[in-house]
Amino acid sequence: MDIDDIALSGSSSSFQNGSLTIAFIRPVRLGNIEDIMQIDEFTNKFLHMEMQEQFFQARTPNGDPLWDVVRYYVFISLYDEIIEPAHSRPSFSHQSRQSWLNSLFTVRLKVLSTATQLTRLVRLKPTDFVAYVYSRNKDANNQPIDSASADAFQELMKMGSILKVESEQKLLQDVNIAPLYRAFARVVPWPAGVKDYIHKFTQAIANAQGHYFGVIDPNLSKLALTTYRYYLIQRQVWRRILDRSQPRLILMTQNGIQKGLIVEARKRHIPVVECQHGVINLMHPCYTYPPELLSGDAVLLPDALLLFSDYWKDQCRMPGTKMAVVGNNRFSSAGVQSTRTGAAVLLDAASFHKHLSPLAIELARLMPEQRFIIKLHPTDVLDREKIEKEYQGIPNISVVGAEKSCAELFADASDVVVIQSTASYEALDRGVPVHFFRRAGYISHQDLFAQSGVHLFSSTEELSCALFKPRASSERIPRYFDDFDSMAFRALVQVLCSEA
Repeated sequence: MDIDDIALSGSSSSFQNGSLTIAFIRPVRLGNIEDIMQIDEFTNKFLHMEMQEQFFQARTPNGDPLWDVVRYYVFISLYDEIIEPAHSRPSFSHQSRQSWLNSLFTVRLKVLSTATQLTRLVRLKPTDFVAYVYSRNKDANNQPIDSASADAFQELMKMGSILKVESEQKLLQDVNIAPLYRAFARVVPWPAGVKDYIHKFTQAIANAQGHYFGVIDPNLSKLALTTYRYYLIQRQVWRRILDRSQPRLILMTQNGIQKGLIVEARKRHIPVVECQHGVINLMHPCYTYPPELLSGDAVLLPDALLLFSDYWKDQCRMPGTKMAVVGNNRFSSAGVQSTRTGAAVLLDAASFHKHLSPLAIELARLMPEQRFIIKLHPTDVLDREKIEKEYQGIPNISVVGAEKSCAELFADASDVVVIQSTASYEALDRGVPVHFFRRAGYISHQDLFAQSGVHLFSSTEELSCALFKPRASSERIPRYFDDFDSMAFRALVQVLCSEA
């Protein structure tokens, strides 16, 4: 819904017919916040800000709901600025340094892959379903798999034809979105007046950030332009995919924020079903919107979200999205408990490695009779050789990548040490005690802190006293992952397709 004149109470700004007029920018003092704000407090303040400032009602000159397109990245970047002021943010397209020869090879490979994918794009034929997947894991046969959507994908195959669109950049045997995005990035034009509007809108956001948080994100303008540009590219690519494939339904795993896909599907009355692929909670901006916000064209959200179990229904708030519990066989333990005769597993990831690596080394030296496993996140396996070098000469530490899943490791894991990970829920489902290191975003798991088998620690000594101990209680915990329910999934697909 377009708006004529909306006053932004905290920033004294107004939107007028797709343009933004700044009456004044309230002066704010930049710098560190005295006490670092935890993510739960930050989220509540952010939700209050976006409603008070009526950001959801902002429209670009071409009618796009700009705030919902950019809010995820604004949320993340602002919180990063609060906890690490003036720290540089990663861009959408980060490229590692290479020799000139490798660079030439990369360019040649990109040209070939792009030409192949463009050819596949123009040859697309009508299909019943489109599955947008992210195959970053391996199955029992060591083949790439999207653990989030695998069960639903197999069931859809029984219901009709499927076009598989892959987002893992290395997998080019299907229609792959990455080369298509690269190709369209060179030709997609900016709609008239949108750049100026974004610049003015980000001034209003900056003013609101200063008013509510006492901090302004210096990356804001560039971030909004880059995010919206990415959204425009998404729309152009998906417009062509959907016009050629004409599916009845889209199954999607979020890899990045797919607002462009959703808006193009909505224009064609194609329902979008998203697969839960990890932790969702009321501090995750993808899955948390203000409680008073109603569904409508101000938010671009899937028609349904497939949940791992009933537990997750209370962990998200998405206006207009149906919460459907269907389970997931890749994560479900089917009630099998760990023997707890094996190593303590530390769940590592790039953003947490600086905290977990020193902890692992100290633990291994403090407890030489015990074994420790560093389990790499799927996106970090390319750094395995460098990580393994950190543990040279420490015989009771081993590094595990994609060759073993968390489920396999948890079959005999004694304990799991983590800062933030979906696997913490997998461990609890299998009766493995979970120890949260009070670092970075650990507070996002606060829904677990009161559970039996959960321990919070701040030092190596504190953790070492809690590891390799019998569980203190056999109290029943919630079931975080159910077995996949094919009948529930089929019923949902049939209802959505009939309503489209």
